[in-house]
Amino acid sequence: MANVANQNTIILFTPNRNYMREPVFVAFATQKGGAGKSTLTALTASCLHYLEGIDVMVIDCDDRQHSLNDYRDNDLVVTGENPYLKRAMYNFYKRFQKKPYEIILSNPAEAAKVALDRLEEGATPQVVFFDITGTINDLDIVRLLSVMEYLFVPITTDTADMKSSIRFASQVVNNMVTTGKTKIKGVNLVWNRVPTKSKTRLCEVIDSYLDELGLRSLDTVLSNSSRFFKDGAPTGRTGLFRSTMLPPDKQLLKGSNLPELVAEIRKIIEV
Repeated sequence: MANVANQNTIILFTPNRNYMREPVFVAFATQKGGAGKSTLTALTASCLHYLEGIDVMVIDCDDRQHSLNDYRDNDLVVTGENPYLKRAMYNFYKRFQKKPYEIILSNPAEAAKVALDRLEEGATPQVVFFDITGTINDLDIVRLLSVMEYLFVPITTDTADMKSSIRFASQVVNNMVTTGKTKIKGVNLVWNRVPTKSKTRLCEVIDSYLDELGLRSLDTVLSNSSRFFKDGAPTGRTGLFRSTMLPPDKQLLKGSNLPELVAEIRKIIEV
């Protein structure tokens, strides 16, 4: 289960999964809040599960705030109190014929085991998403990252967020991926909350710098649009966009670049 030479050795948690189909372990991770990792986790999971029929499970291991759990609690409130959203929920699940994807609360130290325990209990997701915040100097974070297969790091045009994201992704590649002591197959940055729907000149300059570091960003950009925070209200006829129980509203989905982002991520993780 672990290879330990001394106290300075990175402990690798190497699961032995006995399932017909092994799910892909994917993390949206940063070491600084505010870049949008939880929103990206929720949107990607919901698009795959509700629009594309890919069974997913989410491990919310950001134990400082558990944003995914907050999103799910909000979904339950607004779809229970708002007649418009309650009707939308009823009509969707009448067609969908499956349950909402599971969100499990954990912490970095226990998240991998929690996921594996659920799989042993009979859960059959094709993708397990992990929502992670923490520094690579934290051994629990290192152990958790070591069992991910794909890592997506949100990056914004804010100077502090940008530096933090690049530093985090670079440390993962240099200290983990290049050593071979990890299951990570790919580390990609995701431009989020950009002023426009395409890469700005600043994004292009930073992408060139990323190339020099052996990093890359995805082609798709998510703009700084209010739609990404639309998670409903107890009254009104506004559709949900960021939801863990429904797919993004079709009208809000237009022009969001979210389908393109999900398609790019799906191609990378091969599901």
